[in-house]
Parts: sequence; C-alpha cells; structure tokens
Amino acid sequence: MSSSNVTNSYADALSAITTTSVMFTRYWCITMFIVGFIGHLLNLCVFTRPTLRTNPCARYFMASTIAGFGVILIVLPIRVLQFGYGRSLFIPSVFLCKFLTFLFSWLRILPCWFIALASADRFWCTSSSVTFRGWNSIRVSNHLIPLTTIFIAITQVPLLIFYTVSSQPVVCLGQPNLFQQVNGFFILVIWSMIPFVAMLIFGVLTIRNVRRSIRGVADVHADSNRYRRTRFIDRQLIQIILIQSLLFMATSAAGSIGGTFNILDDNSRKDALVLAKQGLIGNVLSFVGLLGPCISFYLCTLSSQLFRHEFLAFLRLRQENPPEQVAHMIPMEQINA
Repeated sequence: MSSSNVTNSYADALSAITTTSVMFTRYWCITMFIVGFIGHLLNLCVFTRPTLRTNPCARYFMASTIAGFGVILIVLPIRVLQFGYGRSLFIPSVFLCKFLTFLFSWLRILPCWFIALASADRFWCTSSSVTFRGWNSIRVSNHLIPLTTIFIAITQVPLLIFYTVSSQPVVCLGQPNLFQQVNGFFILVIWSMIPFVAMLIFGVLTIRNVRRSIRGVADVHADSNRYRRTRFIDRQLIQIILIQSLLFMATSAAGSIGGTFNILDDNSRKDALVLAKQGLIGNVLSFVGLLGPCISFYLCTLSSQLFRHEFLAFLRLRQENPPEQVAHMIPMEQINA
C-alpha cells in the first residue's frame, strides 16, 4: 500500500471519529435538553403538591430537581455549542474559563448529593431511634440543603485557582498537568464514590428498618387510615429513592470516569487518531454522566404509584377532591399491600 493511500485512510478515519463525536454531542444534548426540561418542570409541579410539599424527603428531591434544571439550562446548551458547533465560551477570557468550569462541576455534583440526603432521610424516618427520627423534619432539610450546596461549592474552589486558558492549543484546562490528574480522581470521589456509598449504606439500613417495622406491626394505630396513608407515602418515597440511587450511581460513575479518561496518561506521546478516539470515549462517558438529572421524572413516574397519582391529580383541570385528600384516591387495599 502506497504512503498516499495510508495517509488518506488515516485522514478518513480521523475525520469519521471527529464527525461521530460532533453528531453525538449535538443529538444527545438537544434530546436531553428537551426530555430533561419537560421532566424537571413536571417534577417541580409534583413535588410542590400539598401531599408532598411538607415531606422532608420531597424537599431533597425538589432540591435535586432545581440543581438538575441548572444542568439542563446552563451546562447542556454551552456544551453543545462547544463540542457540537466548535464555539467555546470557555476561551474568550481566563475569567470565563475559571467561572464556567467551577459552575459546571458544581451543578453536576449537587443532584447526587441531594439524592444521598434523601436516602439518609428515609433511614431517619424508618429508624426506631427517637434521635434519628428527629432528623426527619422540614427544619433539618431546610438547613442541610443550603449547607450541602455551600460545601460542594467550597470543594470546587481549586478550579477557580488552577484553571486557565492555555495557548498551545487554545483550550481551558487545569495547570499544571498534575492538578488535572489529582482533580480528576477527586471528582471521581466526590461526584460518584461518596454519594454512592451513602446511598448504598442508607438504602440497606432503610430496608432493614422497614422489615423490622413490618414484623412489629401489631401497633393499635396501624388500623387507622391516616397511619396507613403515611406509611404508604413513606414506602413509595423509599421506592423512588432506590431506583434513582441506582441511576445516579451508574451515571455519575460514567461521568467522572469520562472526565478523567483523557488525563490518565501522557497525551503528548499519542498521535491525532488515538487522541480522537480517546476524546470520543471521554465525551460519551461525560455526557452519560448528565443522564441522571435529565430522566429522574420518568423514573419517578414508572417506579411510584404515589408519584403517578400526584402527577395525574396535577393534570386535572377540575378535581372532585381537595388536594390534601389525593392519597384517598388510591384504593386502600393497594395502600395496605
């Protein structure tokens, strides 16, 4: 094979990978924007329903939804401009490079932590300890949500210090390269591992508490309709948490791995084709990491009978029952199941 044919084949392969990366970014981001915007808007409508508004677990879901809105409305449009159309907002100034990098990392981490807090809340709610049950309150959630938001912001402050616009090539990235590697593994820990471990531990403990409470359900109050409705809502929220926890564990792990994929070794020793393949894989994994915040509404709808009833109640233009009685619309035999 002549050298010209090899060169043409190499160029065609490089062009194909670049085109694939661009088209994937465009279609994925636009699809996730539409799906995520509709889903998050409906999430807010459901979690502000009277039946769920005063539930601390629903507050954490609402906080996760609001943070997810930030991902949908800020991160996705700017990323599709950057990787889909070659118009980066990161490089016009060092300030934009630092600020947008900080903002993007902050927004994408928050939803996982709020779901982890919701998992902790279900453990507190089902605990036999009076002290733990005291943490299951609106007052506690109103404190933990802003504290968590501030804590995650503080952990991302190094991005404001070490990120800058390099000249060869003109890109926004962390300097020196050692910081990129350390920060990549730090993001893996704080975005994926810590929330994953928290969701796993609190999920297992919650299931244990629920099984214990079922075995000891000889309480005289267990026959009251109000008690059964409360228990039903608690079980449904636990079900939502378990499903969302699995989703966020998988997607955040993929996203954090994608973020570190391109800095695990020395890129200077690779040719353009290898770098293009590596960049494509890293971009796909990074965008998969944004899947969790985009489809949470649809998982809630599929996994929770309570969520479906609240959603349908919201869609009704005229309701025969007042909002606080929506739980009565669910057949009592299903609540007892």
